[in-house]
Order: sequence, then structure tokens, then C-alpha cells
Amino acid sequence: MYSKVKDFLTDDDFINYVLGVVPQSASKWEAYFKEHPDELADAEEAKAVLMAPTDVACDFTMAESKELKDRIVSSIKDFSGIL
Repeated sequence: MYSKVKDFLTDDDFINYVLGVVPQSASKWEAYFKEHPDELADAEEAKAVLMAPTDVACDFTMAESKELKDRIVSSIKDFSGIL
């Protein structure tokens, strides 16, 4: 997996954007990808990982996968508390 894909997968703002937790961030990311079209493929790959069933293989170790899942859940819970 590309390093940039991993960067997207560990970016809380990107995760919230993909999962629709922060709908207003869509315009920010759309603008970002207009300025950085070379990163769109990596972002799409990261999005596919985030939206995939849990049994899809990726290059994360078990510990990295668990840590990422915990961060995603925590981030969503934290943001939900703000609303």
C-alpha cells in the first residue's frame, strides 16, 4: 500500500469526510483534490479501505488495524458529542 494511502487512512479529517460525519468538509476536500489531482487515486484507495467490509486485506498489521479502528470509532464518538 502506498504511504500516501496510509496517510489518508490515518487522517481524522479525511476519515470523517469519507464516513460523512462532517458533511461540510466535503467542499474542503473537493477543493483539495482539484489542487492536488495526483493524490486522488490514493484517496480513492483509502476510501475503498474505509468503506470495505472488515475482512478485506490491507498492508496494516493486526495492531495497526485495531489502532486505526479504535481511532475511527473514538473520532466519531467525539464528534457526535459536539453535535
